Amino acid sequence: MNRIVVKMILPLLIVCLAFSSFSVSARAASEEKHWERWIERHAQPLDASDASNKDLRFLKKVLKGKRIVQLGETTHGAGEINATKVRMIKYLHEELGYDVLAFESDFANTNASYLNMDQSTPKSTMKNSIYAVWHTEDVVELFAYMKEQKEKGDPLILTGFDIQGMKNSFNDAANQWVKAVDPEKAELLSQSENDFSTLVTDSSTFDEFAQKKERLVKNYQELIKFAETNDSALKAHLPKEPKAYEMFMHSLQLRIDVMEMYMLGEMKEKLKDYPENIEDFSFYMRDRMMAEQFQWVAETLYPNKKIIVWGHNYHLRKQNTKMIQDWTYVNGPNMGDYLPERLKKQTYTIGIYAYSGASLDSSDNKTVMSVTSPPPPGSLEALLKAADNPVVFVDFLHTKNKKGTSWMYTPRTALYWGYKEEQMILKEQYDGVIWLEHITPSVIIK
Repeated sequence: MNRIVVKMILPLLIVCLAFSSFSVSARAASEEKHWERWIERHAQPLDASDASNKDLRFLKKVLKGKRIVQLGETTHGAGEINATKVRMIKYLHEELGYDVLAFESDFANTNASYLNMDQSTPKSTMKNSIYAVWHTEDVVELFAYMKEQKEKGDPLILTGFDIQGMKNSFNDAANQWVKAVDPEKAELLSQSENDFSTLVTDSSTFDEFAQKKERLVKNYQELIKFAETNDSALKAHLPKEPKAYEMFMHSLQLRIDVMEMYMLGEMKEKLKDYPENIEDFSFYMRDRMMAEQFQWVAETLYPNKKIIVWGHNYHLRKQNTKMIQDWTYVNGPNMGDYLPERLKKQTYTIGIYAYSGASLDSSDNKTVMSVTSPPPPGSLEALLKAADNPVVFVDFLHTKNKKGTSWMYTPRTALYWGYKEEQMILKEQYDGVIWLEHITPSVIIK
């Protein structure tokens, strides 16, 4: 191409590019106006000061036909998120008949604590059952409510679906039950639980781990056989709950499963013996096992109950492998990926996000992590500011793709823990979201 032609065409190209950029920018601005107008009209304000709970009545329509409601959270350590979830849980129980609350906490400990709830204070039950990041005044209120409802004969049943250990209240409770039948077996249980909790941390080589694990597996198998042989005597000393024996037996088997799979993976990773398959990393194995535990809770333990699930957005969202980019940059499978389709069809999943503020880092429950403010333009957090209300709920499930809702169907940024950018199609991951304008760090109680 000669210089004369270049001189003639170059200015034209510049004009075309400038016009094209202007057109794209104008189109984006026009789209956002449609989005903002839709959000202004359809975002449902939530008002905690409304004692009548009129603001929550829309849930009857939104959740019609859904047996399971999952309440996520972008961060574990924010007081306003906890308080919003507690209020919603009370409404779901009292008005919509959801009678089971499944926490992202150890299955054995949550169930043992619930069975002994009558003999404990709400604060003690909370601290013995769920992870420390939720040991707050807001959540104590929830446990006081659960105790009150149980005493009234309208129980909100506590359970869990996680497999990670914590303070072992299962050891304390189960020891009492077994001791009443066979003190020697109670001692075997207590020692096994203590050794189980330190199996990975106290093993320095794989051979040492394998030997300890083999001994512990035999111990738990012996305890299961004992419980089967002495079921009538054992049931006489278990709390008067119809599912108590079933919970106890499942907890013992779960200890074996955790050692054979999750802890085995943990130990190999500790020794830098990494698996080739991403799903065999303990990080992803935990989600697979949580899905298995929740499936057992929903289909075997409480097959006819409506269930509320409390956990992090990451675990609860529908299918992490369909994320454009998750916070790990790997997009590995999460609990939602592993759940069977028949359960997914029964489930309404709610993500919870915040526009501004700060929360705790769950690694130590002390470090304060600030929310990125203002959030990225066009992000979920930025768009829902248009609702002009401190707390709003937006339903995705019952919306169709049109001008005002296309933001749900197109790639969108949302912030993990309030500061790490993730990219997703919102409609693929959540059935609805709760948005809070401001959050503050939880106050952990001693």
